[in-house]
Amino acid sequence: MDVVLVDESKRKVEEYKSELVSLASKLIQFQTVNPPGETGECAVFIKSFLEENGLKSSLHERKRNKTNLCVRVPGRSDAKLLWLGHLDVVPAGLLEKWSLGPFGGDVHKGRVCGRGASDMKGSCASAMVAAKVLSEMDEDGHAAVDFWFTCDEEVGAIDGTRWLGEEGLLEGEGCIIGDSLSRVPEEPWIDVGCKGYMRTRIRAKGKSAHGSMPFYGDNAIDKLILAIEKARQIGDFALNLPEDMKPLVDSTVKFLMAHGDLTKDQKRDISRAFSYPTVSLNLINGGVKINVVPDSAEATFDIRISPGVNPELVEREMFALVENFRAKGVEAERVDLEDGYYERWDSSFAEKLRKAVELATGIKPLPKILLGGTDAVHVKRALGIPCLGFGAGIEELAHAPDEYVEIKSLLNVAKVYTILPIIY
Repeated sequence: MDVVLVDESKRKVEEYKSELVSLASKLIQFQTVNPPGETGECAVFIKSFLEENGLKSSLHERKRNKTNLCVRVPGRSDAKLLWLGHLDVVPAGLLEKWSLGPFGGDVHKGRVCGRGASDMKGSCASAMVAAKVLSEMDEDGHAAVDFWFTCDEEVGAIDGTRWLGEEGLLEGEGCIIGDSLSRVPEEPWIDVGCKGYMRTRIRAKGKSAHGSMPFYGDNAIDKLILAIEKARQIGDFALNLPEDMKPLVDSTVKFLMAHGDLTKDQKRDISRAFSYPTVSLNLINGGVKINVVPDSAEATFDIRISPGVNPELVEREMFALVENFRAKGVEAERVDLEDGYYERWDSSFAEKLRKAVELATGIKPLPKILLGGTDAVHVKRALGIPCLGFGAGIEELAHAPDEYVEIKSLLNVAKVYTILPIIY
């Protein structure tokens, strides 16, 4: 490890503090709300900034204005890293819930505020500064890095990372996902994986009749309600976790338990969140009119499954629960299915990122597994390389009003993104 280069990179990031804050603010001002998720103007802004600093970049679109940007930082020929983040954001919601305008990019009390600050334009700004710092160093002093700023993460990455992977445009030996959330700069956490999921729909069919004569009909909603209760029993299906994942689960539960004022029920659910599937009934539909017995109804579940467990096993178990219910006209079907993944905490790539975080912050990071998912799953599918998450975001602020990112976190993360290629 070149201590001089590491120290120089940290010093340069500090020199660019004002620029880093300004970049985060400007990125927030681009209203890349998804839907429709048009990232063209924002991507061109990033492209212009980095090309002014001597870096080559390229734009990639599957659909017009669904823009992905790759900025290539040359480095040693024997090593290449991939950094990946997204430019699209969720809608702001009710404006009266915001103390400051959601797209103002206001800098206030050591924070940059606005929609996407934590999820994840703050980390994108840190990546831009890291790319600039690396470009000013001797290429032989660090690994090459492709920085990807993508679209569509918030809606499944169909025109973003998923498409880029399918087209063979992604390259690298290891991937850092900037879409990562912690709580405070003094407690850095590294995402070592994420849960898989299965989305399941239960359909119930019946027979319509006049609401005053329900005995002539067959109420599909009544059958659906009973089937839902049967399906929920999948939440008691014990998962067989790999032994090397159990310490990661323990660390993640510790992280989750430290969240604010949790009720007794919330603590119980968190303690079970990896040993059993989590079950959330998120969509339900049925009926056509207040005085008509419904002849159809459906409910859709979002079920999250720990990495290292085959989600098809859980799916088969849930389908069996519905089938054993033996109600005529009730059936379950797959909507979507995705494996989770996890990386070993003692892997070579994890150890390098852990060292980079410690060098940047002076603090040893801890591992956690995401309850949700990121674009890492598409990178894993396309390249099969190790993927770890580290970013500037704050967990409870993602998708929430009054979203912000701390300037101290922006600096820490920019340093990590710069140091990792140096020590890789």
